[in-house]
Amino acid sequence: MTEAASAVTATETDVNPLVFLMKRHKKMRPKKTDTSGERAGNSTRTAYAHAAPARQHTPPVFKQNKAGAYIEFHAFDPERGTMRRKLIKVNRVKGAKNRRAYAQGVIIRLNEMLTHGWNPWIQQDIENLHTLEDGLTRYETYVEKMHADGLYRRETYAGYKSNIKMLRLYVKDVKPCHYMYQFNRAFCCDFLDWIFIERNNTPQTRNNYLNFLRVLSGYFVEKGYLQQRPTDSIKPISKRLWTKGRTEIPPEIVQKIADDCRDNDPHFLLACHLLYYCFIRPVEMTRLRVRDFNLHSGVIVISAENAKNRKTEPVTIPKHIIHHALDLGIFSAPLDHFIFSTKLRPGKEQIDPKIFRDHWEKLRSRLRLDRKWKFYSLKDTGISEMCHNKIATIAVRDQARHSSLSITELYASHADKVNPELTGYRGSL
Repeated sequence: MTEAASAVTATETDVNPLVFLMKRHKKMRPKKTDTSGERAGNSTRTAYAHAAPARQHTPPVFKQNKAGAYIEFHAFDPERGTMRRKLIKVNRVKGAKNRRAYAQGVIIRLNEMLTHGWNPWIQQDIENLHTLEDGLTRYETYVEKMHADGLYRRETYAGYKSNIKMLRLYVKDVKPCHYMYQFNRAFCCDFLDWIFIERNNTPQTRNNYLNFLRVLSGYFVEKGYLQQRPTDSIKPISKRLWTKGRTEIPPEIVQKIADDCRDNDPHFLLACHLLYYCFIRPVEMTRLRVRDFNLHSGVIVISAENAKNRKTEPVTIPKHIIHHALDLGIFSAPLDHFIFSTKLRPGKEQIDPKIFRDHWEKLRSRLRLDRKWKFYSLKDTGISEMCHNKIATIAVRDQARHSSLSITELYASHADKVNPELTGYRGSL
């Protein structure tokens, strides 16, 4: 094996595998009676169907011409996606008879190796060769099962499906990756650069895709596709280098939003109130049911299964929001109904958070709002306004369900606020 595999000097030619095999089929059309070898070959390929392209090869033949004496055959190169010609020169063997005998011995060993899956362009055992698509399909099935069993939330499931889709797009249009051994650190870095630079995404998006690759490669290691995670040495972009953009809506615009919704979309006004005063995220709002409201205590209980932080916590409801919900008949619905369903009214069906954005776009069009103001901007604006109105930061933290005061303080922009106690202050200096 060593003698045959370690080619003395090799020359390659790229050939499209499909065209190559079709031409070769025309030239070497076998007789119908001569099928025993073909059946045996098909049996071997069936056993290793996942490595079928890498097992494509032509029988080695001995040739001798002005260029010298050599053994020639073609094998599929996964890196190029083509058949490449392999030449093994045997000029060093003295004497034409000895050279031919030596070449025949090498050809016998090459045929045996190629039949058992050896490929001169792949530096590993082909019997354990898995395609990236095999791994992605298996992982996708796993994600779908986790979602079906309720272990993955809808947005988590949608996120993973989107990540897989983008990875397949990259493999298809930018950088082919046929086999699992090609899913290495260089490939992952190139994919992240494509996401971040070529597609002009934010650092956060790039970091999100890195997290996806870490999870995916961990799954591949667990299932025996890889020996180690190629992402272990890839670092995220430090959050010290960038800050999350937050755009507050001026108070006069907030008032216009409230007036317009009161006249044209009162159920959407309830959603705006829950985001602005209770800091309940849009995706969490889609999970709220009538039973989550405790009118006696004046709180909404966000259960762990519905919360982003997986913790059960109450948030206080201002009285005017309770009165507005009563006017809408929210609490007349059955306890197990979602408070936002079809047309943002109580119902049995859970809606997609995108529905809130659709209502916001209609509002934006009516009021001709600046596009920099998003629906989620109401949450940032509400937190900042509470801080500016001297509501204790710890109370704002608890209402927003932040893990620390430092996160709450990120929302509170004090750059445009003058402290009157300091304007006339003068010390000893």
